[in-house]
Amino acid sequence: MDQISVRMVLLLLVGGLTAFAVLHHPGLGAAIAVATAVVALLHELMARE
Repeated sequence: MDQISVRMVLLLLVGGLTAFAVLHHPGLGAAIAVATAVVALLHELMARE
């Protein structure tokens, strides 16, 4: 796999795991919003290399 596809897999895994965790604790907020924020932050941090 090249670097771009590895990044995509990592982003999807982290987003999915974040959404799963937040869904099991509804008091933490909306799962989609939290997962999107985490994936966006990781994407920005990884792009700065």
